[in-house]
Amino acid sequence: MTHIYHQYQKKLSTKAILLNALTLLVTFSLPYADAERYPDVPVPFKYGTGARVDNNLYVGLGSAGQSWYRLDTDKTQIGWQKIADFPGQPREQAVTVALKGKLYVFGGVGKNAANAPQVSALSDVYQYDPQDNKWQRLATRAPRGLVGTAAATLDGSQALLLGGVNQAIFDGYFTDLAAAGSNETQKKAVIDAYFGKAAADYFYNRDVLIYDPVKNQWKNGGQLPFLGTAGSAISTVNDNLILINGEIKPGLRTAAVWQGREQGGALQWQPRPELIGAEKNAKQEGLAGAFAGVSHDVVLVAGGANFPGAWKQFNAGQLYAHQGLKKQWQQPIYALVNNQWQLAGKLPKSLGYGVSIQDKDKVILLGGETSDGAATSTVTQLSWQEGKLSIE
Repeated sequence: MTHIYHQYQKKLSTKAILLNALTLLVTFSLPYADAERYPDVPVPFKYGTGARVDNNLYVGLGSAGQSWYRLDTDKTQIGWQKIADFPGQPREQAVTVALKGKLYVFGGVGKNAANAPQVSALSDVYQYDPQDNKWQRLATRAPRGLVGTAAATLDGSQALLLGGVNQAIFDGYFTDLAAAGSNETQKKAVIDAYFGKAAADYFYNRDVLIYDPVKNQWKNGGQLPFLGTAGSAISTVNDNLILINGEIKPGLRTAAVWQGREQGGALQWQPRPELIGAEKNAKQEGLAGAFAGVSHDVVLVAGGANFPGAWKQFNAGQLYAHQGLKKQWQQPIYALVNNQWQLAGKLPKSLGYGVSIQDKDKVILLGGETSDGAATSTVTQLSWQEGKLSIE
């Protein structure tokens, strides 16, 4: 994903993930007097991961380092509690799925070992058991490195992982950059060669990976009938997966939305309406790192980031589509109502690359990165009530 590429061009290490990013204080207008606002996460964090087990929300990793935190939504007055530290290497963009009362954390981008020379796409898997507050690394590996992957479950018993970068190409980019050293001419050649390719030539993952925690095994869930994506938002509604946008190559997003339903042991896909632009008659550039969830059968999508103008340059024949463009974080919140997207509202601040957790008929947005690059500890609740968006 593009934010990863640019971030590690300057610093090829996750060892120095910082906890001193400024907390962004955001004021929310409560639509109802008795609305309960969840407390902020104890530390600002971005590029992290999380999930819900029973009435507890869990978040961690990313710029929080190896720390994880838990919030009992029935006892919010107690606030967030720190749980056992993650035992693996620090990482960003890991994905987490709750299965049978436990957390399963997959992949991410980081170092394979503390003394590794550079970061890479990770394939390891960890389990957290809330009953004994313990982590363990499982004796399995994902079939490929998982960076920019979207993860969900349809039945609570198996994890489905979709999309993500090609590990060989992704890792090779950092290897080539490291080999170029301080030679700016060579570094520019590596960067230009990497970003100046057609979308299909990045070989983003198109296989649906299914993980069974009982057998601790992986199986193939079929193949996506469209180009693989990285940084897509994902949600589930009425036994369907909804895969929203994502980049199809570094710097270039798609506005496409797809629905997948399990039939005959594999997912069958059909397109849903493309995400609309935030302004009237404006084309949607597509989003990566957006938040997503479902409230009363209405799909909600919020925030994310893109490079305005990338599609114009790409359609004009410039394969390095985002060259010279500025990455922009987004505020709009969209709702899919009666199979049509509508602009439902705006986040108080432009925000992306945080954690979305489905909490019954609410979508919980935790942390993320703001347009000035700072991490935020803010927790926001979105819901669709009586035909309009509610923000708590």
